[in-house]
Amino acid sequence: MRVFYSDQYVLPLPEGHRFPMRKYALLRERVVRLNGVRITPAPAARDAELALAHGRAYIEAVRSGSLSPAAQREIGFPWSLAMAERARRSVGATVAAARAALVEASPPTSPAAPTMPRSTRAQAFASSTIPRSRRA
Repeated sequence: MRVFYSDQYVLPLPEGHRFPMRKYALLRERVVRLNGVRITPAPAARDAELALAHGRAYIEAVRSGSLSPAAQREIGFPWSLAMAERARRSVGATVAAARAALVEASPPTSPAAPTMPRSTRAQAFASSTIPRSRRA
């Protein structure tokens, strides 16, 4: 199983901030010792992937650091280059994990389970979850 991480992007949080940033590195340190797990740095999500959930102006504001103070409060973190990259990598990790699960999925073992080639399962997943006009 592939696991993706982005804990190397540590946010410069103010002293006493309630977010436990260190927990991600601690989790990776434990997961890396598990048998059958391949640890991979998270890829950065592409703009087309981010645009499935966010408008172009928001994506650019996160990238450039021009987020309003209200938007930063809503996110819960002050803007920094590390925050922008970590956000892109977090999304990239989610997309990569979903793709890896589709590719590495074991064939159905139950006699009642439908048998379908992996490529067909992946296409069925994409067709059922992502509108054709929004596919990257």
